[in-house]
Amino acid sequence: MSQKYRTNLFFNGVSSFKAAFPQLDDALIEWRELRGPEDERQTEMRRTGHKRGNFNQGVLPCGNSVCHEGGYQLDRLINHMLVLEEMEREGTLLCSGREVGEEVKRGPVRCPHRIHFKVKLVPRGEGSAPGDGQRRSRGRNRRRRPAA
Repeated sequence: MSQKYRTNLFFNGVSSFKAAFPQLDDALIEWRELRGPEDERQTEMRRTGHKRGNFNQGVLPCGNSVCHEGGYQLDRLINHMLVLEEMEREGTLLCSGREVGEEVKRGPVRCPHRIHFKVKLVPRGEGSAPGDGQRRSRGRNRRRRPAA
């Protein structure tokens, strides 16, 4: 896993997805990480998103163990899509980090890892099923019916 890749939260300094993207209900992201441009492995697609609860800091960490300050800046991608009024996009993102391992003799080298991704943005109000506006209980704090 990449070492520390970002000190602040989302790109505009806010602390949550909702604050960064108030016009969105969710951002659904599928991706497959590759080790470099020649890597043609068919690995399993992974998924993330705000409502899945694993959209951390707007950045996916890089899987390269010698990568420093790397990761895939999904928050910047989402912001760019909103500026262009795109709701879906497919493409490739390069890791923003650099390799600093002992085998790198001439100094830091750009991390070769990349992801192939598919992003679907869900505008606020469109992705909600009937009743989604209500809080869902997971069995806690339920009112019990009095015994008759």
